[in-house]
Amino acid sequence: MRIGFVELVLLLFIASLTVGPNVALFVDRWLRRAQRTSAAAARRKAQLEAQAAIEREALLTRFRVASNVFALLLLAALAYGLLLRPIETPPKAYTVPDVRQDTGAARTELSADSKDGWKLGDYLGVDCVRTQDGLVYAAAYDGASMKKRKSDLVRTDGGHDAAILSVEGELTGFAFDGNGDLWLTVVTPTGGTLCRARHDSWGTSVEPVVTQLDGAPLGALSAVEAGPDGKVYFAAAAETSVKNGLEGALRTELLAHTGTGWVYVYDPADRSVQRVLGGIAGASGLALSEDGGTLYVSDLGSRCVWAVDADARELTAGGKNCKSFLSGLPGYPGALALDEDGILYVSYRWARSNWLEKNADRTLLRSIALRAGENMQQKLFGLSADAPCAEAVDTADGSWERTFTGREMDGCTAVCPAGSKVYFGAAGSASLLSARV
Repeated sequence: MRIGFVELVLLLFIASLTVGPNVALFVDRWLRRAQRTSAAAARRKAQLEAQAAIEREALLTRFRVASNVFALLLLAALAYGLLLRPIETPPKAYTVPDVRQDTGAARTELSADSKDGWKLGDYLGVDCVRTQDGLVYAAAYDGASMKKRKSDLVRTDGGHDAAILSVEGELTGFAFDGNGDLWLTVVTPTGGTLCRARHDSWGTSVEPVVTQLDGAPLGALSAVEAGPDGKVYFAAAAETSVKNGLEGALRTELLAHTGTGWVYVYDPADRSVQRVLGGIAGASGLALSEDGGTLYVSDLGSRCVWAVDADARELTAGGKNCKSFLSGLPGYPGALALDEDGILYVSYRWARSNWLEKNADRTLLRSIALRAGENMQQKLFGLSADAPCAEAVDTADGSWERTFTGREMDGCTAVCPAGSKVYFGAAGSASLLSARV
């Protein structure tokens, strides 16, 4: 029997009346259940988000508190380190010396030819250069820390190098006397020592000669000169700590300007030590005339070179019987050297600092600089390529002969004329630089 369209519609209508309500009820229940599940999930999600927000806020609060505490501790550390931390040499106010006008001397650039610069090996720096019997001698040190520093006296002819003696600490200066002995100034963490080195068939022995004066350590010895009469002159940069070596002691004196540097003379005949010249703001170099009558002393902080009678005693820099041979120098003078023609060579340890001299009367700012790290202090000084690293002047008439430039360096630590050349030692470098004259 065939069902027509009308019958099919009637059957579907009857089925919808009998089954439809149950289906609608089932769908409604399913939708309600789904809504309740979704609402529960939304509530759980909201609770989790609220809990996460609470924990995040608590974490941020702890982080802010920790950050504030850290910032306060950092500020306290900076205040202590730069303002309150005790320093051994409190700065003193001083009068800034005038700046000398250009002398018009001939300018000579340091040689860029590697053949003119001698490498001494893996040392970290050179403190003194001398010549003897056609050979060049250099005091080179190894070890960045003074506690581990050792120094060698290196002899070279440009092709072969040989260490002829070694000392514990920093060998800051040496000089040959008429008897063939070698006089050394050595700095260790405990203080300075004047030593004598003798040579025999068994080798070279180093003997401490002067280790203290009036019961106190000698301090940072910076230079030594031997006179024709056998007397030995040596300089103590200042009454300051030597724990960072000569470089640190000179830098401290330059910032503090205590004026406590001294030049002494030792007489091997009676083993006596006497004061020659005091009141120097960084006694950093010595030179003795060929006849032994005049002693030249470089004054780092006063930017001058004093000239005194070598036989004088207990003089004060700038006082009676102590005149300034050179003043108003364009940099802070260090090592000195005289050639056979009476030409005095003045090396510049550092370039003149406008900041430092502008704040000559502001001891607080210089106290901050003293408490700052070594790297920051070094940025106050340093020699640019166009700044003079050394100058030469005729001691007979005071005329300026030559100005040496052409190399950027942290500082010129040594100068030594030798015939047609002048050798230089540079801070932080074991190479000997040179210039032809």
